[in-house]
Amino acid sequence: MAGQVLSTKSYLLTFAALLALTFTTVMVGYIDLGWGSMFMAVLIATMKAILIASFFMHALLEAKLVKLVIAGALLWFLIMVTLTLGDYVTRAWMPYPGK
Repeated sequence: MAGQVLSTKSYLLTFAALLALTFTTVMVGYIDLGWGSMFMAVLIATMKAILIASFFMHALLEAKLVKLVIAGALLWFLIMVTLTLGDYVTRAWMPYPGK
């Protein structure tokens, strides 16, 4: 399978970035940011997922169809998260029997 190949330097830089983001996640865990702690954790996890998909899974070098499938999967994930959060937020709106 001939194709574009990433250099060793790009793999090492990606690995260093992932280590730095992991260290940042651990350090943010020691700081009480209230609701911002979860936001920061999700933001850092998203950055790590983008790095892994782009470099280690070679998503940057794939054809347009593969990029379209990745975008579709991301859109579906966002739809499911939105519907789940919508259900969770509106549960307190209906009174429960016996309250």
